[in-house]
This record gives sequence, C-alpha cells and structure tokens, in this order.
Amino acid sequence: MITHCVGEAYAQLHADKANVIVSSFRKLGLSLPIDRSLDHELDINAFENLEIGNWQEDLGSLDDRADVGLEGDEVIEFLN
Repeated sequence: MITHCVGEAYAQLHADKANVIVSSFRKLGLSLPIDRSLDHELDINAFENLEIGNWQEDLGSLDDRADVGLEGDEVIEFLN
C-alpha cells in the first residue's frame, strides 16, 4: 500500500514538475555528459566561480591504481 502511494505521488510529481526535475539534475551536473562539454551549465547555490577539474587526469588510469593480473581469479566465477 505504501509503495503504491509513493509511486502515485512520484508519478504526479513527475507529471506536474518534470521541468523542475530535469533542470535540477542539469544544474547539479547529474545528467550532464562526462566529456565536460556542458560544464558551463552547472549552477550550484553558494558555489560561485565553480571550477571543475578533469576527473580523468585526477584519477589516472585503472591500470595505474590496481593490480590487474592477466590470469583468471579463482574467487570470481565467469559465466558463459
């Protein structure tokens, strides 16, 4: 019953305020592409002159951070 009520409330909110939801996700960067092409759309309150770094350079590559062996891992079961 509660799940049904929450689902109905969300459906109504989405129908009535879809533009607010989409705008909020874009302003917070949650739905922006990771290629940084639309970072200028970020608009987070209390963060003026927000400078976004390059996450790819900051993290490095996975191979640099992890010991990835070439052999199969006995703990992981590979399914075909």
